[in-house]
Amino acid sequence: MPKCVLVVDDEPIIVEISKRKLQERGYEVMTAANGLEALDAIKKKIPNLILLDIQMPKMNGYTFIIEKAKVPEYQAIPVVVLTSYGEMEPLFKRHGIRAYLLKPLKLQELLDKVDEVIGG
Repeated sequence: MPKCVLVVDDEPIIVEISKRKLQERGYEVMTAANGLEALDAIKKKIPNLILLDIQMPKMNGYTFIIEKAKVPEYQAIPVVVLTSYGEMEPLFKRHGIRAYLLKPLKLQELLDKVDEVIGG
């Protein structure tokens, strides 16, 4: 059974490219355009990893992290943040974020990080 990655980003091109490349690597991929959709997605199926943008409409990534932490079953899901704001690293670490990748994303870096965090 392939490991599942939830890609959460409001930029459709990032979602589509990430999805395609992760599927080529053998991962199952779920997608969401904001934090609210991501919370709905993990209610249906708990992924092995969440790739999470921070700046999104409706519910941003930071609020999603706080909401996710309220549910015991979701606390262990690793999160890799996708962001343009590297200066937020101390905040990410305080909330248990495994890693972050700076935008613009480098696909190979993204794939390597996913493999590293959930073991391909």
